[in-house]
Amino acid sequence: MNKLKFWLEQTMMISFAIYLGIVIEGLVYLIFKGEALSTFSLSWYQLISVILTGALCSLLTLFLLSDYEGAGKRFLIKVIIHSIGLYLIVSFMGWIFNWYTGVTGFIMVTLIFLMVYVFVWLVSLWFYKREEVQINKALDDIRDEE
Repeated sequence: MNKLKFWLEQTMMISFAIYLGIVIEGLVYLIFKGEALSTFSLSWYQLISVILTGALCSLLTLFLLSDYEGAGKRFLIKVIIHSIGLYLIVSFMGWIFNWYTGVTGFIMVTLIFLMVYVFVWLVSLWFYKREEVQINKALDDIRDEE
């Protein structure tokens, strides 16, 4: 897969998932704290910070996980390093761009990170499975023609 295409797909997926997490956070505050959604706002730099965070996270993904090696020990170590690295990026970007204040906000960012991480893995696996099916179908079509 073209590395630029991979990076852009991952950036879009991660950014979308973070935005989805922000919406879920707003709904949690609405349901459990009774805060009106009208008090919930994002500034322009926070919106850009989400895309920047998505781009940085996808760069780490590109370097660590773009070449699938199977489900061996080495791959597991890369996934662990990947998840810790992403968590550090998200925590640092959250601190820089004031995504959270205090322990409660940090816990919410951590929960959103976990949801985003699982979401991106599931969507990526779905994309790869779909691509695998298309390749196998194309190979079967070529075999049928011969």
